[in-house]
Amino acid sequence: MVQKKIQPIQLFVVMVLFELGSAVVVGLGLEAKQDAWLAILIGMIGGLILFFLYTYLYMQFSTLPFTNYLEKIVGKMIGRFLAIVYICLFLYIAARVLRDFCDLLLTTILYETPVFAVASLMMFAICIGCYLGFEVIVRTAEIFFPWVMLFGFMFILFTFISGLPKFENLQPVLEAGLKPVFHAAFPTIVTFPFGETIVFTIFFPYLNQQKQGIMAGYLALIFSGILLTIITTIMISVLGPFLASISTFPLLQSAGKVNIGEVFQRLDPIALILLIIGGFFKITVFFYGAIEGISSLVKKPNLKKISIPLMGLAVIIMAIFMAENYVEHIYIGIEIVPKIYFIPLFIVIPFLLVIIVIIKKRLKKL
Repeated sequence: MVQKKIQPIQLFVVMVLFELGSAVVVGLGLEAKQDAWLAILIGMIGGLILFFLYTYLYMQFSTLPFTNYLEKIVGKMIGRFLAIVYICLFLYIAARVLRDFCDLLLTTILYETPVFAVASLMMFAICIGCYLGFEVIVRTAEIFFPWVMLFGFMFILFTFISGLPKFENLQPVLEAGLKPVFHAAFPTIVTFPFGETIVFTIFFPYLNQQKQGIMAGYLALIFSGILLTIITTIMISVLGPFLASISTFPLLQSAGKVNIGEVFQRLDPIALILLIIGGFFKITVFFYGAIEGISSLVKKPNLKKISIPLMGLAVIIMAIFMAENYVEHIYIGIEIVPKIYFIPLFIVIPFLLVIIVIIKKRLKKL
């Protein structure tokens, strides 16, 4: 196994790919119609506040992963219980994202393929990456990142060259007021994808430059938030707010409309490849976060060799049986999961942990 040390730039690239992940597949804030861009920016600000909570906790216990310093904050019994809850959450989100990309592939190119086969192939590659270690994962992200950015830029450029964006689709601004915008931003966008960065508290101890690494995390959130805003704005300007909100995969539909001189047509296969890359890293980070959480909790590093295939199988089974169809899957992911799981685990509990840490620090000074 490789040594667990990562550079700030490596954390930046893997966080950007992680944030884009499934967010560009399902589309963000589209219930706010033409004001979706504003909802994403507000959600990004909320995500930065949450990231401050996560990094504050890390700075108090900089040598420990999240699942370990929970015990030091709230005691062994409650701390271990919360650690297990977060580990299960990471596995569940990995399964949700896996299901996103299984449905994406089954809908677009692998029509007759069983969902079990698609999920197994993706998890096989992810398990290999996790077995090699987090340093290998972030180095792989470094390789893919420039290509993702290059082809993403080409998609935006070709869209404008084709004359597809119609900026009247972005008007009028705030037609229904701020309420739909805030409703779209909270809790959904604040927690998905920005609040999901809590999983990186597992990997912060791997940083060889602590302060620079945390700054890289903030920059990654801002950069990915701006990218998501641009991509969503382009989708709405191309498809219109109504069609974008009801489209199954709005980014692919937008890319499929590109046509430059009857030569450059239908860029959706390229867009599909970029989506799969982002999805791979998002699933991998959550899956490896759960593995590291279990390993650090029981203090047996060798447990990974056994846990990786077993937990990989569990993720596949959850991904297949969590919903009967894509419509139900998306409904649960947007309407139920943020309220039941994300608000308490991404917002409430970290906030309470910070309060407890502050109170303990002040009591020590007395």
